[in-house]
Amino acid sequence: MITPGFNHVCDCVGDQDAARKLLGAGKYAYILLDLEIPVKPGKLSRLQNGINLLTQIRDTPGMETVPVIVMTAHGNNTPDIAVAVFKRGAVDYVKKPFTKDKLDRAIQEAIAKTDAAAGQRAKVKPQAMTPFNDEPRVMVIDEDSVTICGIEVWRAGYQPDMRKILIRLSQKEGGGYVRVNGGKLMRELGRDASNPVGRPIKTFCDNARERLAEARCLECGRYDIIASKGGYHFTEWMDVRLADEPATPKPEPPLSKTPAKAPIGPRLNDRQTWIMEQIDNGIQLRQKDVIAHFRRDKTPSTIKRDLKQLRDGKLIETHPDGYYVLAS
Repeated sequence: MITPGFNHVCDCVGDQDAARKLLGAGKYAYILLDLEIPVKPGKLSRLQNGINLLTQIRDTPGMETVPVIVMTAHGNNTPDIAVAVFKRGAVDYVKKPFTKDKLDRAIQEAIAKTDAAAGQRAKVKPQAMTPFNDEPRVMVIDEDSVTICGIEVWRAGYQPDMRKILIRLSQKEGGGYVRVNGGKLMRELGRDASNPVGRPIKTFCDNARERLAEARCLECGRYDIIASKGGYHFTEWMDVRLADEPATPKPEPPLSKTPAKAPIGPRLNDRQTWIMEQIDNGIQLRQKDVIAHFRRDKTPSTIKRDLKQLRDGKLIETHPDGYYVLAS
């Protein structure tokens, strides 16, 4: 299908597991991704598999800027799928059936955009980045926009629930910001288990980090704005207020603070935190998936114990189809 004149050398795979093995193994100029890719050979193809793989490509070090062109026969009558893949970092969306010329043109445009962006980056003299968390940072929540340090990071019409989430997390409790787990936030927003809050929160923070780096040379970590351990919450250096609300001095933290009662102990371990984040992001994890993910470091019995603690603590529960969801 690709024009022979391109003289491109291709690695071709037919399932998600094989594709994962190639991530980070080679230097690719672009990726063609069929959304209906099976997880393993002989398994059924599902649209969500390709969307999950696109997310994994973007999360792989060295693959963050490799252009991904998505191909699918779905979404011809609705923009939902196109919006979903563009939010996850695709550079183009080619609907099936397509002509040879259309695909070739998409490849040429993707390569041209990448080369142009690389050229611009080479011309720009890098500036020293300032750590985001070295001083208080002001977030202002307005009716139709949100700013951090005076830089607009959200506007009405995009992620419509985000303003409600930010206002909820801006509430104070015990001298600091409230901590609300994903399940409770979902219920308050009227979402079901198939529409978790983890993804919009991550997208909001990623967009904010990018804007702050571009406009203010602020180096903002993934959890520098909203952290997730022990429930979603604003970090201690965030000064969050509604528009027209006067700035107030941040209260001094109490000398001793009794931690909120946690059902499985004072804190989740790193494995349990990872499990909660994956579920909150809509990943349909099963016990075997978690065991496989940690197989190099932990025994199956350790992982089963981690999962049992999360279930006993009423943080997760098992869906009738066998995967884990946040406890209702």
